[in-house]
Amino acid sequence: MVIRYAFLVALTAASVWAAIIMAARSGQVLLVDIGQGGTNASFWLLAAVAILITLSLCRFVIFGLPAMVDEWYGDKKSWIYTLIAGGALYALFYLM
Repeated sequence: MVIRYAFLVALTAASVWAAIIMAARSGQVLLVDIGQGGTNASFWLLAAVAILITLSLCRFVIFGLPAMVDEWYGDKKSWIYTLIAGGALYALFYLM
């Protein structure tokens, strides 16, 4: 499951980066194309991919991530409390 979302993050980053690079390199060409009534289909395709993947990742963060964190926390709860208590004792003795 984590690999799936890591792949989506990588694909999103690549799409956004390609759209930015493409816009920076061919910005004047895009302006000329728009002035003549044409559009640059590859730019809009990259933008659509980046938007769809970004929306998918936002949906995962809203709905999937809390369940994953809850499952991880349930498995590691005793270790987390042990670390917090140990840190509090260390801070108590260190500050005294």
